[in-house]
Amino acid sequence: MLKKSSPRARRNVLLAGAALVVATVRGTLQQYSWQSIGDFLGAWFIHYIFILFIVAISYAFINTKVDFFLPNKTQGDRITKEEATVYVSIVLLVAAVLIFVVAHWPQRDFN
Repeated sequence: MLKKSSPRARRNVLLAGAALVVATVRGTLQQYSWQSIGDFLGAWFIHYIFILFIVAISYAFINTKVDFFLPNKTQGDRITKEEATVYVSIVLLVAAVLIFVVAHWPQRDFN
C-alpha cells in the first residue's frame, strides 16, 4: 500500500515514524511514563515539530555550503526540501535506535 503511494506520503510517514521513535526512546531513557494517550501524542507532536525544525536548519546550512558537503554537486545544484527531510529523518531514526541499543547494552563486570 505505501509502495504505491506518493513520495510525499512516504516522506510524511518516515517523518512521523522518526518522531515516534525519538519520542519513545527519549521517554524510555528518561523513565517517563505518560499519564494518557494525549500526553504521548503531545510528546510525539512536539518531536515531530522539532525534527521539522532540524530539517529546516540542516537544509539552510547544507545549501549554503553545497560544494563542501556534496562535492559531486555544483553550487547551482541544491538539495530539495524533500531530500533534506528524508536524509535528516533517516539520520535521526538511526541515531535514536543506536542510542537505545547502547543505553541498554549489558554492563560487563571486570571485578
